Amino acid sequence: LEVRAEHVSFAYRDGVPVLRDVDLVVPPGTSVAIVGETGSGKTTFAKLLCRLADPTAGDIRLGGVDLRDVAPTARRHAVRLVPQDGFLFDATIAENVRIGRLAGGRHRRGGHDGDPAGADDDAVRSAFAALGLSWWLDELPFGLYTPVGERGTNLSVGERQLVALARAHLGDPGLLVLDEATSAVDAETERALADALVRLAAGRTMVSIAHRLSTAETADLVLVFDAGRIVERGTHAELVAAGG
Repeated sequence: LEVRAEHVSFAYRDGVPVLRDVDLVVPPGTSVAIVGETGSGKTTFAKLLCRLADPTAGDIRLGGVDLRDVAPTARRHAVRLVPQDGFLFDATIAENVRIGRLAGGRHRRGGHDGDPAGADDDAVRSAFAALGLSWWLDELPFGLYTPVGERGTNLSVGERQLVALARAHLGDPGLLVLDEATSAVDAETERALADALVRLAAGRTMVSIAHRLSTAETADLVLVFDAGRIVERGTHAELVAAGG
């Protein structure tokens, strides 16, 4: 999906501007890293991409369509957000991943009749396999049927993110928004997450809120936010050479 922001500004109820006249065009399939100090507006911009809020001024277009004109079901299919600590329900891994297709209102591609989420166990396993995570699933005591506990407490932070990425993959979004999904994970699963993210991003537009330099280094485009504006843009190498 192409992402286009045209003169986007945003303020919360206190009226203080958080984003100021942001203009941006992201071609389909581009990996974008958004960097900036705390309070620079990068997380707010990510919220607008998911329509957790609407711009105070200007508009955001996905594939040429104003996000406000996209039906909720179509939007949940097209855009997926993976936060730093993805929320898991007190259920099995399979049930948590299945939600990825249910939330997007997907057609039952591979699901059995009567399956309310439209994804059978084979589809869930395929999601992990596509992300190179079958080995992790096989190491779990009950595989797909491993209980994750309330809010995923039976899993480490990194393992919860593996489940969240499999859920996002099953939803098959055109735009993936990541609030630095690897920023708080344990070292054991960080490499697995990095590889899974590369696989998940293939053929998709990806916007990452970057807290680590490594995220910016691998992005096609880096946007530097400061006081609600984009003050620099370019590849990591170009920005380093510019000395900004």
